[in-house]
Amino acid sequence: MSKEFIFEWSATVILLIGVAMAAFNFFPHYLYVQAIGNVMWFALGYYWRKWSLMTVQCIIVGIYLMGILNYYNGR
Repeated sequence: MSKEFIFEWSATVILLIGVAMAAFNFFPHYLYVQAIGNVMWFALGYYWRKWSLMTVQCIIVGIYLMGILNYYNGR
């Protein structure tokens, strides 16, 4: 197995763990887990030169960061 294959599936597993955490309302911890998985997918998009993948991952991470900031600002 290549390092790329392992990295890709690690990112996928991390995202699935984050989705499961969201389903069981582990707020705000699932935001961190999903943000890590999406940053990993962004890195893969960069490696593969897939602009659509990089764009969607940037938007998703931005949404997670807004959620984290709202949590810590008490909103």
